Amino acid sequence: MANQPQHIPHIPQLSIDGDAIIARLETLARADLCPRCARVTDPVAADTIELFREVIRLHETLIYTRLESANRLAAMRAALHAAREGESDPLAYLRDELPGHEGRGR
Repeated sequence: MANQPQHIPHIPQLSIDGDAIIARLETLARADLCPRCARVTDPVAADTIELFREVIRLHETLIYTRLESANRLAAMRAALHAAREGESDPLAYLRDELPGHEGRGR
């Protein structure tokens, strides 16, 4: 969790303390629990780990999607500016942002 970008504009920060959650789960795993307690806590700990993984995956997807959106918005602005300036192919800025499209070598 230490590699989470900090204080970067437009990058949403997780509102949970991942390191603290991991530490608590590790403490729980080391605890000398009676079999009855372990039957209750083990599934909860496993579910918590899966939920935590999903939160991280969704957070990373959100960051990627927001970056992709920002890049496309910048390409739209560049295309509009290029059109005003009379460039021969202002839409190339937009095509460069489309997946699987070969850039024009800017």
